Amino acid sequence: MKKLFFSSILSLVALFTLTAPVAAVTFNFPTDQAPFTDLGKLLANLLFLLFFFAAFLAFVFIIIGGIQWITAGGDKIAAQSARDRITAAVVGLIIVVASFAISLIVMTLLGVNILQGEIIFPGADNPIFGPTDGGT
Repeated sequence: MKKLFFSSILSLVALFTLTAPVAAVTFNFPTDQAPFTDLGKLLANLLFLLFFFAAFLAFVFIIIGGIQWITAGGDKIAAQSARDRITAAVVGLIIVVASFAISLIVMTLLGVNILQGEIIFPGADNPIFGPTDGGT
């Protein structure tokens, strides 16, 4: 017990006497080179892209399932596989639309509307929707 107490006291003394004070440094990052300066716009872009790609993928899987169904001929297993693919794509599309509706409800309840802002892809000159004159 004495060793533990002695080593604790020695550690505390060494901590306070051997450490040097450090001055805080302020970093100023240039905002003109940053890919984004507003977290809300970044989240709006990500949400918009997520919903777009999910709906696009559901549409592609519906088309693929339709082509599989047409080319199945008389094969019941291939036709069932095509029907299952179309059903899964429609369910996925319903989930995407429901999640979009839920996000709109949450934004309404919180009083925030991230979809009203200007959606601009990095490197693009024109907004997807929102003000086109550069105003907010």
